[in-house]
Amino acid sequence: MRTGLWLEHHLNLHAPLRRGLNIAISAIVIMMASWINVAQAMSAVEITQGSFVYHRQGESEPQIAMPLHTDVQMKVSGWVNRVTVTQTFTNDSDDWLNGSYLFPLPNEAAVDHMRLIVGQKVIEGQVREREEAKKQFELAKATGQRASLVEQSRPNIFTTSVANLGPGETLVVQISYQELVKYEKGEFSLRFPMLVNPRYVSKQGDEKDNSYPSTQRILAQFADLNDGHEEPRAAGPKVNIEIDLDAGMALSEIHSVYHDIDKQPVTNSQYLLKLVGDTPANRDFVLRWTPVLGSEPVAAIYAQEGQTHKEANLSPETSDYALLMLIPPEVGAITAIARDLILVIDTSGSMSGEAIAQAKKAMGYALAGLGTRDSFNIIEFNSNVHALSAQSLPATAKNIGRANQFIRTLKANGGTEMGFALTRALAPGMHSAYQKNADDSDPDSARLKQVLFMTDGAVANESDLFSLIEEHIGHSRLFTIGIGSAPNSHFMERAAELGKGSFIYIGKLDEVQQKIESLLYKIEHPQVTDIELRYGDGTIPDHWPSSIADLYANEPLLVAIKMRPKIYQASASELIVSGMIGNQYWHSSLSLNERKSAAGLDLVWARKQIAALEMSKDGANQARVKKQVTALALKYHLVSQHTSLVAVEVIPAKPSSVVSNNASVVQSTPFGWQPPVGYLPQTGGESRLLIMMGMILLGLGLAYLASFSLDRGAGLSLLRSLAAQKSRQTVSIKTGGEYGGDGQVSAKGLET
Repeated sequence: MRTGLWLEHHLNLHAPLRRGLNIAISAIVIMMASWINVAQAMSAVEITQGSFVYHRQGESEPQIAMPLHTDVQMKVSGWVNRVTVTQTFTNDSDDWLNGSYLFPLPNEAAVDHMRLIVGQKVIEGQVREREEAKKQFELAKATGQRASLVEQSRPNIFTTSVANLGPGETLVVQISYQELVKYEKGEFSLRFPMLVNPRYVSKQGDEKDNSYPSTQRILAQFADLNDGHEEPRAAGPKVNIEIDLDAGMALSEIHSVYHDIDKQPVTNSQYLLKLVGDTPANRDFVLRWTPVLGSEPVAAIYAQEGQTHKEANLSPETSDYALLMLIPPEVGAITAIARDLILVIDTSGSMSGEAIAQAKKAMGYALAGLGTRDSFNIIEFNSNVHALSAQSLPATAKNIGRANQFIRTLKANGGTEMGFALTRALAPGMHSAYQKNADDSDPDSARLKQVLFMTDGAVANESDLFSLIEEHIGHSRLFTIGIGSAPNSHFMERAAELGKGSFIYIGKLDEVQQKIESLLYKIEHPQVTDIELRYGDGTIPDHWPSSIADLYANEPLLVAIKMRPKIYQASASELIVSGMIGNQYWHSSLSLNERKSAAGLDLVWARKQIAALEMSKDGANQARVKKQVTALALKYHLVSQHTSLVAVEVIPAKPSSVVSNNASVVQSTPFGWQPPVGYLPQTGGESRLLIMMGMILLGLGLAYLASFSLDRGAGLSLLRSLAAQKSRQTVSIKTGGEYGGDGQVSAKGLET
């Protein structure tokens, strides 16, 4: 009897554990069931990308209204592109709505005009200081007035907000900006970004500037990702693009790289172009045009008198604005320089799918282009940084084979800690294996370090990275290669400018070979270095970029200049461009009296000056830079980080008793994007939660099952102990010569 009670007492010790596990498992099952119900409620609504998603007051089920359509009108005149983006919001619901829409523009876009159109009413927008514009918009929203606000979220990301759009109404917001087209190797091009890629927030620093949207806000608008792992629910927002292209010279070819277009010739130098079909806004639009042989642009000055927005500056001390374009003279064959080529590849989760395939293919071509006098190394980074070698290697067949094997093993996974990779690539300690000592007689020992940085640039800490590049660039050159369907061109272009290099964009696998071979040829043949500008009297013009990159074969020098006010002194008559070709001094003079007329050059100059000021910002001069940017943007009527465009209808439209619902636009999934295998990107928050809960549930289940094993094991151990004790008693009885019938207990029997 005592033995039975003792056994029962020991076995009941594990009962509380089992009851606790039962409670925990039940709680998690209830939580998962609740989450699934919410997910099913979201899935029950067919969310169309490009539509506003909103919730009625007091209701949890999402509603869909206000499909968004974007029309883009471009007018290209030579080097200048004037663009008007028309966003049409239609409220198909029975509710009054307020909404916001996050959208990208080209990195150099100078946004200077906005108008709000409601029915037959046209309301012109005004540039105001950011906080003042925000207050004006919020007051209009509260009083029932229709209003629109355009803000710069990042240098190449903008937000349009609209207020008090009634049921069945349509509201049109028109935004205009100025930009320069690009020219490279005899070919002009322009690029119009379609969507905002998710951005990774580095663990090295936080986004302390609240004027920029958090990464979570950007990612929240990718509602069509279905937890980051499935196909999108619907096609992207629709866009229509029409272009009036007047190149000013006969053209031999016009082509759209990623979209089908219709071409209607007007003359041999002017064409009307239009996108074909209903085009989803899920990848960047790129257009290229090539002049006929013998009609390449020559050295020229384009100029504008005064400012575009004259009401913004009525001072008589206004300046003229100029754009310098110079293709250097032919200087004969140039011997390729010896280089230390550092290939850096982004292998973070955002590079999954076609992007990582493009980057790996590009690296293979870069390795194949190395000469016997070159050295190289490979650095791959995600949440961590790994290098092929501790120092650069000679470009031998053996080392290149080793590098190709290294590339084949790369997979997209993890975060985007770009700062670590840049520091490693630009570090002066990564010497070539050729450079064994300071007095090396090898003429190639002083190699020019060229860093090729391949990434989608999907980071949120651009300003920190710009400071890092400025600090570590030294005599190196940094070339950025944009990978994927919608790379962060703001970061890529600015990084290349700071590194005295250039930026190229690769949007599909078929482009890799041609673009990489072109880039490698280019960086092997710099024509003019250490370039400077001055007037004929020796004074320095106010120009941007202030630090001019090297000039490469077949590429123009393009600089925006603010001329001196005429009331102070006579205008300069010539501009002198100088630099070094190899070890020889070179210069060229341009007459400022023979200049072509152009419009909007003041906007181009001011936008570049604002960008330069923003890049110079640090903890010590932040307040001063803010004042400078604000004053410059107000003077030239531009949207900036500290100024916004606001338009408000005078008469309230919404009854004061009606409450508006807040809505936001669902973003598109980037073209070709795939979730990385075996990795949960930051865009998959709900999936991460489900898997974590599932692992906890699995662990508790195993612990629950183990509790039975603990009980059985404890019982067996106890029985064995009792059997051993009884055996000892039996032996003792036998030794004493007394055998009781009930005294002998078999250990085997007890165990059974």
